[in-house]
Amino acid sequence: MTRSRRVVFVSMVVVAVGVTAALSALFLDPARAAVGPVPAEGLVLPADARFVMGVDVKRLTASPLYKKQRSMRPDSFRDLEAKTGVNPERDVDTLLVAGGSKDQGLALFVGTFDRSRLARIIETEKKGQVTWKDVQGTTVYLFHEGEKGAGAAAFLDDRRVVVGSAAAVEAAVAANAQGGAGLKGNAAITGLLERVKPGSTFWMVGDQTLLANLPKSVPMGGNESTVTLPTLKSLVVSGDLEPVVSVAIIGDAADEPSAKNLADVVRGLVAMVSMQGSQKPELKQLASAVSVTTEASRVQVNARIPYELIEALSPQRAATTQPLTAPPTK
Repeated sequence: MTRSRRVVFVSMVVVAVGVTAALSALFLDPARAAVGPVPAEGLVLPADARFVMGVDVKRLTASPLYKKQRSMRPDSFRDLEAKTGVNPERDVDTLLVAGGSKDQGLALFVGTFDRSRLARIIETEKKGQVTWKDVQGTTVYLFHEGEKGAGAAAFLDDRRVVVGSAAAVEAAVAANAQGGAGLKGNAAITGLLERVKPGSTFWMVGDQTLLANLPKSVPMGGNESTVTLPTLKSLVVSGDLEPVVSVAIIGDAADEPSAKNLADVVRGLVAMVSMQGSQKPELKQLASAVSVTTEASRVQVNARIPYELIEALSPQRAATTQPLTAPPTK
């Protein structure tokens, strides 16, 4: 083989190896590939999660509904700001929450953070309320350690902050340091994540272990009558806020009869709301905004609610539009 041919051959081999390595990193490395709406940064969420929910914070805070309804501000936003000084509306792009019970939840905020400045704020302004320790090279801040409402926070890097119980935060730090797959190790949850509607402003998925704690029956009509609900195996919720509030809820029942039974229960509840329309027309509009369909063992509930209807149904609006009554005569 001539020298020129050897050079060409070696160059081709180098290119082939480079392409193979790049494709392997893209498709095989668990830390690189996103799962449904969860970006690669979110794969440190716990592998034993029973539910995962997410919010596109930029889209949420830019929506007219959020600007009008400040009560929509999640508790996790307040918790993050109180503990770290981070302003979620300004600094956070995505919020992810995973867990199985109240004391096991973990919130992951993805955005842009000045870790040095925020560390100074935590260590000076929160003095007396916080201690900290090193966990595999990452500082974990412990707030009100040993007290009721204790929690922890850690900056995994300049893009991610985790907030939750000390055990959950330390587990996320360890998973990040060790390059573990984390959430990707949960086949049930990752399968549900792939079914979330792309581009959703908010979403949630839950498996049957979480749904086992849901109520088994709902009240229907008078005389304290109730209807038993079929068991759900999983739940997928996708939602958006533009141009109206739209929500799609998909539940997987055990079989087709169970799905039809559940759909009938939901339709019954919608009909009950509609019947209240004579006293409050907005309720009839709300009922007409909801549709229920079934496909095999799957039930889907869709709702498209205009902002005007939400405003009309809000307690504040009802309080301000109540007619004035004359004071009682003595």
